[in-house]
Amino acid sequence: MNPRITDAINHLRSLISFMFITANLLIWLPGLILAAIVRILLPIAPVNKAMFTLVSLIYKAAVSVDTWYLTQILKISLNIEDPQECLDDLSRPGKSLIICNHQSWFDIFILQTLICRSGPILQFVIKRELLWVPVLGWVCLVLDFPRMQRKKDPNSRLLDLQVAEKASLNLSHEQGALMLFPEGTRFTPEKHLAGVSPYKHLLTPKIGGFGVILQSINEDARILDVTIGYQPTDADCWRCMSGVVNNITVKVVSTEVGEIGDAALWLNQCWRSKDAWLDHEAN
Repeated sequence: MNPRITDAINHLRSLISFMFITANLLIWLPGLILAAIVRILLPIAPVNKAMFTLVSLIYKAAVSVDTWYLTQILKISLNIEDPQECLDDLSRPGKSLIICNHQSWFDIFILQTLICRSGPILQFVIKRELLWVPVLGWVCLVLDFPRMQRKKDPNSRLLDLQVAEKASLNLSHEQGALMLFPEGTRFTPEKHLAGVSPYKHLLTPKIGGFGVILQSINEDARILDVTIGYQPTDADCWRCMSGVVNNITVKVVSTEVGEIGDAALWLNQCWRSKDAWLDHEAN
């Protein structure tokens, strides 16, 4: 087939996928808004618990629809390398922090498929600017995702650390896993070069928010270190939504918080292991 025709078909498939996922979000959004309003008007423990249960059911239903589309329509296959007990840990309420490399917006769909199939809903730590994205930003706002400014001035950094601390404390009384991208932004060759990253396939992880969360959660909590590898390695979200990127490998490693001494040393060791694994997968 003519390459131009193939490209046009792939772009059309990506557009259809984008419209399907957006429609799926819009269908469930009214229920999320209703639950949020009830929690605000009736801020008492039994109501909060009931509304969180409702939100969890809605969240998982939406993720199930997306997962069906990605696996059955786009035929995307997730090859997961993990001891099963790593994912089984997620069944314990309020006891998980998940970290992951960040290459594409498609990472979010993979993580939701991976985690929500048998575990809790994901509370993503997001950049504040994401709230301005139509539909997606509304969902983030209603679900009350922790929002960081990710700026370099001291005041912004202090506010971000406070957000991280509050988010980690919430793990102790609500079912849900806190999801953090320590790199703070998606990987691109330009960002990799500008940041002078010591890693071949990754940006340098930021210790700030991760360190605060680590200090605030219980020692028996678990950290799931997730690494996502795409083939081809430069695949972006738009290409993934066309279904042409159907070889995605995921590695999961579980660590108990009490086993971690120096947070910066541990995080950078994780990134060295990720980089070596991604390099192996790319070759």
